[in-house]
Parts: sequence; structure tokens; C-alpha cells
Amino acid sequence: MPRPDLFEGLATHYDALMTHVNYDRWFHITGVLAGLLPRGFTHVDAGCGTGVLLERARRAGWRSIGVDISRSMLTVLRRNRGPLPCAVGDLRAFPVRHADLITCLFDSINFLLEPEEVELALVKLAASLQDGGLLYFDVVTERMMVDHFADQTWTETHGRVRTTWANHYDPATRICETWVRVSSGAESATRERAYDLDFLVDALQNAGLTLLAAFDVENGKPPTRRTCRIDFIAAKNPTPDLCRRMGKCFTEMKRQRW
Repeated sequence: MPRPDLFEGLATHYDALMTHVNYDRWFHITGVLAGLLPRGFTHVDAGCGTGVLLERARRAGWRSIGVDISRSMLTVLRRNRGPLPCAVGDLRAFPVRHADLITCLFDSINFLLEPEEVELALVKLAASLQDGGLLYFDVVTERMMVDHFADQTWTETHGRVRTTWANHYDPATRICETWVRVSSGAESATRERAYDLDFLVDALQNAGLTLLAAFDVENGKPPTRRTCRIDFIAAKNPTPDLCRRMGKCFTEMKRQRW
């Protein structure tokens, strides 16, 4: 039975609502990782949404494809950005093989609401990577959900689009539910779950991946209880040389960004 498309009511307006998102940062780090790979590498943007990052990657000359579970988001991608290579796909049954670089950003992992789903998704992403391949993903933390969403409501205006947001966080399940109404239309609801750093590190290891870096996106330092978003970089069967070069690149990234 097909899963409901949670973004069906938001997809048309999604880009307008997300103009504040720092895609430049994500693409910068992705570009640094791409520099560690052989020429002609294959990049997959898992959870590509409306294709902002995918479009930048293709313009850079990469062999990039997008995968997203939401058909409506991919419809907007094709309408706004042309015939970029993309396909419907679920992180828990990932359809791509022989990738060298996978990005899975904008807290796509948090939309998996059971720990077993996260573990399965990481196993599937690992299976999609070639030896020496890299996975770059991020998650939002419980701190983010509590400080910025829990039981808060607000209204935003983006050009002619007016949205009303309402949120509820359940500390027992660690799930944050967000309802968004665009103008006077119907409400759309999405749900995300917070996961502990230790759980994600273990899940990566159990999936056969080597964690190369996990850091607070605000300062590049190890995550703390006050961290709102964490970036993870992992590799499949990395060589010592790849680990060494990744360490050097991360040091350089911190100098430039933080």
C-alpha cells in the first residue's frame, strides 16, 4: 500500500518557504567531500526534495541523481528545474547502487519515526555505496525541537504566500508534529523524531560504515547537549589515506566556516 505523500500540500510553495535555508553551506561541504573522490564519481542526493542541491551539483558537472519519497516534491523539481535525473525512492528500500557520494540532508533521517527504520535506512545507504564511498547526512536534535518548535505557533509571509505554523512536541516519544496551513488552504502535517548521538553512531557502525566526523553545524565542534543540528560524515571501507585526507579537509573547513 502506497505511503501518504506528506508534502503534497506544501510542495508547490516549498521553495518560497525555505529561502532561509543555508544551501550554500551544504553544497560547500559536499564539494569538499567530492574533492576526495576520483573523477567521474556518482553522487546521489537522497531526500532531494525540490532539487535545490541537486541542481547545483549538476551545474558543477557532477554525475548526480536525486531520490525522494514524495512524488509531489519531484513534480515541483521537474517543473521548476527542468529534467534533472530523479526518481521516487524510500530510504528504507534505497533503489541506487554503486554510488560514490550520498548526501541525505535537511533532517531527512528525522522523518523516520522508529529506530529500526533509521537502522534499516543506514544499512541500505551503506549497501548503495562503493568501497571508499562517502555518506554525508544531518539530523536535528531534541534541543532543536524543544527550543524552536515545542508548542509554538507563528505566521510567516513569503511574497504572496502566507503560512501558519503550529507545533507539538511529545517528550515521551521524542516526536515533533508540525502543522502548516498555506493561506486559507488545508493543513499539512509532518512528524520528525529526535535521536541520540550514541544511537546514530552505533547504527552507522552496525551498517558497516566508519564515522569520519560528527560535529555541531554552528561551530564545527563536537556536539553537546545544546547542539541543535549535527552533521555526520561516514565512509564505507575507507583507506587510511582517505581518512587522513578527510581529517585534513575537515580542519580546513573549520578554518573557512567557523
